[in-house]
Amino acid sequence: MRFGEKVRDLRKKNSLTQDELAKCLGVSKRTIIGWERDGRYPRNVEILEKMADIFHVPLTYIQPDQSLFIERAAATYGKKGKIEAQHLAFELTELFASGELTAQDMDGIMYEIHNNAKINNAPDN
Repeated sequence: MRFGEKVRDLRKKNSLTQDELAKCLGVSKRTIIGWERDGRYPRNVEILEKMADIFHVPLTYIQPDQSLFIERAAATYGKKGKIEAQHLAFELTELFASGELTAQDMDGIMYEIHNNAKINNAPDN
């Protein structure tokens, strides 16, 4: 189940509207809609922790699904890419969940990973 499906399912099971959940989390209703429908997810671990508390589920359940990233890596780079993506996703989840990084730090890490992947996978000229 993808992150947005989990949010919608848990919200409905807890009889919350999108507006009510947004107020509980300190975000806009549009943000909730983005999570549920557009494949977006929070970058801030505190929001995920609040959601886990509101819904009475473990943080590991509510965390965004890494499967799309892993599927794309497998399709692009084969079995080795899939394994590397699984390891990277696990390491980043632990790092980001530690709460020691700011949102800006997380964005910086993802930017550098993205740029490094481009450089390493660029065709030789």
